[in-house]
Amino acid sequence: MFEIPVWDLLASYSWDSKELEFIWPVYDWYYDDLKIIKDLELKIKIIWLDDWVSLIIEKLKAQVKYQDRLRFIEVENIEREFKEKHDLANPDDIKYIGHNSTIDLHDIIREEILIQCID
Repeated sequence: MFEIPVWDLLASYSWDSKELEFIWPVYDWYYDDLKIIKDLELKIKIIWLDDWVSLIIEKLKAQVKYQDRLRFIEVENIEREFKEKHDLANPDDIKYIGHNSTIDLHDIIREEILIQCID
């Protein structure tokens, strides 16, 4: 559901970028531990940097039910990296570009929402 194709950036030049903005309904079964009540609003910028993709979540907005409480989530300017090749020596929380030249935002969206719910 949240897989974004990046093949066009991978075939382009370094520092090429694209911006995407979505308003998506998220099915109740999609995340086990939370329910997104209203459509999820997401604005992202993706930048190709030689052997990795920089993802900037410019806006993530959602109304969420978590542990039987309604929460309003709004975060901005979250940065994540997606590497082309797996590096065992890198202990950071880095995601990887899929074999089909996509980046998957499923876990990132869940993590950012949970961080806001716990704070």
